[in-house]
Amino acid sequence: MTSLRDAVERALQQRWPGASLDALRPLEGGRSGVTLIADVAGADLDRVVVKAAPEGRAAVGRHDVLRQARVIAALAGVDGVVVPEVVATGEDPVAFFAMTCSAGEAVEPVLDAAHVQLAPALVRDRAVAATQMLAALHRFEQVPPPPGATVEPVTDLADELRRWQTTADAADPTILVGGTTLAGLLAARLPADDLPPVLVHGDYRLGNIVFDGPRPTGLIDWEIWGRTHPGVDLGWLLVFCDPALFPGIGVPVAGLPSAEELLDLYWSHGGCRFEDVAWFAAFGRFKMAAIMAHNLRRHREGRHIDPFQEKLPPTIEQLVTTGIDMLRGR
Repeated sequence: MTSLRDAVERALQQRWPGASLDALRPLEGGRSGVTLIADVAGADLDRVVVKAAPEGRAAVGRHDVLRQARVIAALAGVDGVVVPEVVATGEDPVAFFAMTCSAGEAVEPVLDAAHVQLAPALVRDRAVAATQMLAALHRFEQVPPPPGATVEPVTDLADELRRWQTTADAADPTILVGGTTLAGLLAARLPADDLPPVLVHGDYRLGNIVFDGPRPTGLIDWEIWGRTHPGVDLGWLLVFCDPALFPGIGVPVAGLPSAEELLDLYWSHGGCRFEDVAWFAAFGRFKMAAIMAHNLRRHREGRHIDPFQEKLPPTIEQLVTTGIDMLRGR
C-alpha cells in the first residue's frame, strides 16, 4: 500500500515535478488530529505541514481534512484574513492535504504563560490583530462546495447548542456540575436577531493563529468551521482572553485587552453588530466546560491518559458558574 509520505510527495510533484519529501514527523505542539511536518527539496517552499485523516477512521466530521482544505483555499487572498496555502491534496492511503508552514509561533497567552512569556506590548498587538482578522473573516459568507455537492448548510443557534449539549451529555455529571442549568438558561433565551450567517472558524483564539512577532501569518485548525452566527466565534475568543476563567491552569497576562476593548475593536473594524453579547459569552463558557469535562472523563476511564486533565475541575466550575451568573444578570 502507498505510504502517506509517498502519496504527499507525488501530490507535490504535480506542482513541482522535481520535489522530494523527507520523512513525515509529528508537528510539535500539534494536537489537532493527525498533524505532521516534513522538509521539502526541489520546490518553492522548504517544508510542508500535512493534515491527514486517522488510518481506519472515516474522513467525516473533524476528520474530514479535505473539507478543511476547502475552506483554507477559499480564504486565500481574502482581504484581512491570513491562512496557509494549500499546495496538495489526496485521498490515498487516507484523505490528506499539505499546506505551507506559517512562520512564527502559536501561543495561547493565558494558558501557555508557564512556558512562553510574551512582552505586554506583543500580547496586546496580537490580540488586536486577531480581533481585526475575526471581523474580516465574518465578512465572508460562503465557501464554494466541491463538484456535485450542495453549499455548506447553515447551523442555527439551537443546533449549535444541541451540538455541545451532546458533548456535555457524554461527560460525568459529577464533573460538569451545573451544566444542565447553564444549558437550560441558554436554551430559554436564544438570541432572536436575524443576522445573516457568516463563515465561522469554530475554535477562534490566539492559540490557533501563528504569529511572526505581532504579525499574523496563518489562521490554523479549521476542524469545526461552519456557517452560523458570528457571536459563536466572538464569545469563544472572549473566553480565552479572561484569565479568571482558568484557575490553576491559566494566569493573568499583562497587555491582554479586556472583553470590552475586544468588542470595541471587533465592531470598529467592521465586525457584525448584534445584541445579547452575554449569551454568546455564556455559550462559550458552556462549550469549553463541556469539552473539558468530556476530556477529563476520557482520561479517568483510561481512553486517553493525560494527567493534566486532573487540573481542570476548578476551571470547569468557574466556567459554568460565571455563565449562569451572566445569564441571570448577576
